[in-house]
Amino acid sequence: MEFLMTYGWAILVVLAAIGALAYFGVLSPGKLLPERTVFKAPIPSIDNAIVYETGYSIEIPFRNNKGESIRIADAAGNVSANGDCPTAGMGLTAEFTNGTDITLGTSGHTIPNGESFLLTFTCTNFGGKTAGDKFKSDLTFAYITPSTGQVRPHSGAVDAEILA
Repeated sequence: MEFLMTYGWAILVVLAAIGALAYFGVLSPGKLLPERTVFKAPIPSIDNAIVYETGYSIEIPFRNNKGESIRIADAAGNVSANGDCPTAGMGLTAEFTNGTDITLGTSGHTIPNGESFLLTFTCTNFGGKTAGDKFKSDLTFAYITPSTGQVRPHSGAVDAEILA
C-alpha cells in the first residue's frame, strides 16, 4: 500500500504541474502553430498573408496559373469569409505587384497568365481580436475567365498573427 501511495503522489504532482502550465498558456497550441496561407491551383497564394489590425485588412499575394488571363470579380456578392472575419461589409481591392491598381469586375483589368498580384480583403472587425492574437479565417473571392465569362469562386485558409 505504501508503494502505491508513493506513485499516487508522484502522479498527482505531475498532473498539477501540467495543469499549471496549461492555465498560464505555456501549453497553448495556438501560439506554437506556424502561420500559413493556403489557396490552391489554379490561383495559388505565393506567400503568407499579412493581417493588419489597422483597417482590419488581410493582404495575400497570388499568381495566376490558370493558363489564360483572368479578371477578379467585384466584391459585391463575390467575396466571403468565416472565422475571425465576418462577411457582412467585406471589401476587396487588387493591385499588380508593381503597385498598379486593378479594376475589379467584368470590364476590369485582365491579369495575364503567370502574373503575380496582391488582393487585400477588408473586414468590419476581427471579432474582438487585436495585435498579437492569432487570426484564422477561410476566405473566398471570385474570378472571371474572359473567354467564357464564367464567374468562379476560389477559396483558401489563412492562419496568421495580427500585426498593429
